[in-house]
Amino acid sequence: MPPVEPKPDYLEDESVALLNDEQLSRIAQSARLQELLKNEGLRRLVRMIDSSENPEYLLDKARKEDQRFMEFSEEILAIVGRAPGQTGTEQVLEAIGMGKQP
Repeated sequence: MPPVEPKPDYLEDESVALLNDEQLSRIAQSARLQELLKNEGLRRLVRMIDSSENPEYLLDKARKEDQRFMEFSEEILAIVGRAPGQTGTEQVLEAIGMGKQP
């Protein structure tokens, strides 16, 4: 049996709600997100943030410096019912799928 990896620090914070199955399904079915993710640079950036030891920092940086990523994250926030442009790092982390509710 493979070792169980520890839960990342950003998921230990109770203020970070995780996505449920319905939200994940809506994200997966979004034609707009599928179109945005045709961009290899955006896909690399999402993978880099997801695998980072400090995703909060990279997320903030990407949202400020990369228009494609900002559009991507705003679209996800709209799909899951968050108010685009009025959310913090925690909500974006939640919305890009850094976990889901059991």
